[in-house]
Amino acid sequence: MAPYAGALKRIPSALQKLHAKGLAALLPEKIVDPMSTLERWKKPVVSRRIAKDLRKRAIKNGTYGAYDSEKGIGWEKSWDEGLFGGKNVGKINWMEVRGFKDTKRERTRESRAQRVELLLETADDKIAEFRQKFRDSKPEGGVENDLKRRIKG
Repeated sequence: MAPYAGALKRIPSALQKLHAKGLAALLPEKIVDPMSTLERWKKPVVSRRIAKDLRKRAIKNGTYGAYDSEKGIGWEKSWDEGLFGGKNVGKINWMEVRGFKDTKRERTRESRAQRVELLLETADDKIAEFRQKFRDSKPEGGVENDLKRRIKG
């Protein structure tokens, strides 16, 4: 028996819960415990692992974006907000934007040397700009200017 077989049995009930509750089935719920009147968090009705399996299956079957309630097939795009936390839906991860490092054979000594030479061409200008900005940020010296600063408070 495959270790994954148990998850496949629970998937139809998870789809039913998603259909019934919608996005709320993927989010934890804050409840007040009647015995102690303390607030606590209740787990989501549909776990993230099963929800991700459902979403992946919908993408493979081509039913992503349209949920058919009669057949119990598909995945609504609005459910992604509950699955991925809402703030990162539709945004690109910074690791996807940044390119991967090349392999050791592709990162040659010559390419590193060229990159360093290009950076060194602009280094003098950047150093001069930094030093000028540092000088401009300091207050003017002298006894007269010091007295004026102290009088102002």
